Amino acid sequence: MKYPFRAIPTAAVLAVLLIGCRHDGSVDASKFTVEVIDGVKHIHNEAPQVGDPYPVTLELIGKIGELEGKEDKDILYDPVDATRLPNGDILILEGSACSVKRYNKDHEFISSFGQKGLGPGDFISPYSLRLNRKRNKLYVADNKTSWFSLDGRFMDSFKPARVRLSGGSSTTEQYRTSGMALLSGSRVILPGDTSGWEDAGGRKLLSVYDEGGTIIRSFGAVKQFDDPHMTLNANIVHFSTDGEDNCYIAYAFQNRIDKYSPDGKIVFSADRHLPYEIKNEMKEFVFTSGPMKKVMSWPSVTSITKGIIMDQKNRMWVLTFLMQPNKFGGFDSEDNMTRCYEFDVFDSNGILHFKVPFPNVRFNNISMCDDRMYLIDSAYESCVYEYRIVEKD
Repeated sequence: MKYPFRAIPTAAVLAVLLIGCRHDGSVDASKFTVEVIDGVKHIHNEAPQVGDPYPVTLELIGKIGELEGKEDKDILYDPVDATRLPNGDILILEGSACSVKRYNKDHEFISSFGQKGLGPGDFISPYSLRLNRKRNKLYVADNKTSWFSLDGRFMDSFKPARVRLSGGSSTTEQYRTSGMALLSGSRVILPGDTSGWEDAGGRKLLSVYDEGGTIIRSFGAVKQFDDPHMTLNANIVHFSTDGEDNCYIAYAFQNRIDKYSPDGKIVFSADRHLPYEIKNEMKEFVFTSGPMKKVMSWPSVTSITKGIIMDQKNRMWVLTFLMQPNKFGGFDSEDNMTRCYEFDVFDSNGILHFKVPFPNVRFNNISMCDDRMYLIDSAYESCVYEYRIVEKD
């Protein structure tokens, strides 16, 4: 992939980017370029700093959940997210069962909390689970955002501003469930209201809420397209935060990863080489409903990023598509997931450090806590795979 504009990094820019990039403290500046646009660094990564053999591997620890489990405790009903407590216990959020199940480090069931309903601490269709370590609180994103003590006692909740969408049910669901992130205080980051993107000052991707449900600020640059449906589709994002309250945004259908400071200011925008051409364009599709047929112009987008997670060293693990999925999100002629995805691992300055092969397992979501990664499979085996991140010497 070629970039239309290039600039040799200045000494000042390089000094910032070189810190901690490789094991020996050095960096190969020929593997990336930097241009400054409107005062913002745009980092173009042509190749990783460290090649094969990779300095990190993923070691499978085990699997939680069985399709043919004999007892309810062994069965996960639509697992959608997972996190890990400081003592090593694993919490798994079940979307359909509207509950959180707790397992010890040996994957033995301990307890659960939550139920389907409209009352305090109840869920309707939960999709994200996060742990605030500094405040010992668990947060669950649903039609409202609720928080609990570590033992599952309901504490409080708020209902976020309604996200109004016009991109169809699939896009609505994808945007609504694109994630939740926490800041060190009692503040939550959720997707913003896309209905404001047509307004000059309302083009923000994410909003920060306090525990009262008040929006403190909104941030994240929206790329505008001629068609509003394309604008909505192309700006679906995944996001995560580091230990210093910086927020990292990875665009699902753009080759773009942005870092924002705790006060919502953009720090850099980064991209990487991809093995395919990006084509986000409007195409004509035939929609059929019974005897009625209608030709409509609809977005055709290139899938680039499946998710982003931060490890305990403040490295970005960006899950990147190696090939394009079909319209159902699967792959027509490929069963080996290692050939479908890979992790691009960036340092906190936007430099592509190394790549990590993706395990050959089916999954719908990913999460990371300390040195553990969780691959959540809600569609095939209804289970959660636990991996250990192993750093090579």
